[in-house]
Amino acid sequence: MKISKFKPAFSTPFTNDYTGVSKIAFTASLHKWLSLLVGVQLLIWLGTGLYFNLMDHEKASGNALREPVSVKRSFTDSELIPLNKLNTVSEVAPQKVELKWVLGSPYYHAISRQGEHSYQFRHSLLFNAITGEKAALTSQQVLEIAKLSYSGSSELSNPKLLQPPFSDYVAQQNPMWKVSANDNNNTSIYIDSVTGQVLKHVNDDARLKALMFKLHFMDYTNTGGFNHWLIICFAFVTLFLSGTGVTLLAKRYQRRIFSVKRDGNKQVISVILSHSHTPTPALVESEANLFNALADVGIELPSVCNGAGTCGKCKFFSENRLRVAPTERRLLSATELAEGVRLACQHKASEVTGVIDVSVTGFATKRQE
Repeated sequence: MKISKFKPAFSTPFTNDYTGVSKIAFTASLHKWLSLLVGVQLLIWLGTGLYFNLMDHEKASGNALREPVSVKRSFTDSELIPLNKLNTVSEVAPQKVELKWVLGSPYYHAISRQGEHSYQFRHSLLFNAITGEKAALTSQQVLEIAKLSYSGSSELSNPKLLQPPFSDYVAQQNPMWKVSANDNNNTSIYIDSVTGQVLKHVNDDARLKALMFKLHFMDYTNTGGFNHWLIICFAFVTLFLSGTGVTLLAKRYQRRIFSVKRDGNKQVISVILSHSHTPTPALVESEANLFNALADVGIELPSVCNGAGTCGKCKFFSENRLRVAPTERRLLSATELAEGVRLACQHKASEVTGVIDVSVTGFATKRQE
C-alpha cells in the first residue's frame, strides 16, 4: 500500500486562529513551575536533613569552649533589702522580681513586661539587693563574665552593647553585650544587657548549623522560628500543586491521553519511520493513546509536553482519515489538517486502520532495545 509524498506545512505551535492559552495548557504550565519550586525546596530539605544526621552536635552547638558561670556567696535574708524598700521600685511597677547573682553580688531583677519566651521583648531593671539602688552592668563586669564563661586561651575584645536585630541570634529581641574571641573559630559571647547572664556562645560551626536550620525551616525572612507566614504559604502551594496534578491526570484520562492497559487488547499497525520508506509492523495496545502506545514499543515521537496535548510536536500522517480533535484545530494549520496530519497524543491506537507515517516530524526514532 503506497502513501503519496507528503510535504508538511509547518507552523508555529499556536497558530493565528488560537486567540488564548487554553485552561489545560495554563494548568500544565502552572503545575510545571510549582513543581520546580516545590522540588527545589525538597532538595534543600534533603540536603539539610542529611547535614543534621551527620553533624557533630556538640561541635555545632557552639559550646565547645563554654564554661558555666556560677559565682554565688552566702547571704542571709537580713542582709538583703526587702522588696518594699527598694528606692526606685515605683519606676518599674514590676510584675515579677527575681534574685540574680552578678560576679558574687546579689541583685534584684525587676520585670515590668515580658513575653512568653526569654528572647521576646522585655522591660526590666536591675537593683542592688543590698542597697536597693538601681544598677547597670559596666563593660568591665561584662568582660569579666565573658572570661569566666570562655575556656579558650585567645584574647577577648572589649564588650560592645548591641541592639536587635542580631545575625547570630535572630530571635533575640532585647539588647545584648557582645564579646569576641580572637580564635580560629570566630567565637562570639553574648550576654544579657541587664542581668549579665551568658545567653549563648556562637562560633562558625554554630553559624553553619543556624544556616541549615534557616534553609530547613524556610526562615528566609529571619523570624527565628518555623511558625511563619512563608512556610504556611508553601504548604498551600504544595496542596495546590497536588490539585493541579490530579486535574491534569483527570483531563488526560478524559481525553484518552492516559488509559489503563489491559492484557490481550492489542493490534498491529504499520509505521513508516523517518529513516525508512517501508512500513514497520508494531504490536501496540489498541486502547492506549497512540503517542504512548508507540513509545511502549520503542517508537518515540518528539514532544515537549510528554503527550499532554499542549506542544503540537507529535505529528503523524494517517492513510485513513481520522477525526479532528479540538486541540489539533488549535495546534495544526488548516493545510496540515487537510493533508491528513494529526497529533498522536489526541488519538487512540484503535482509530488507526491503515499505514501511518511518522517521518513528517523529521525526528521520530526507534529506540534500540
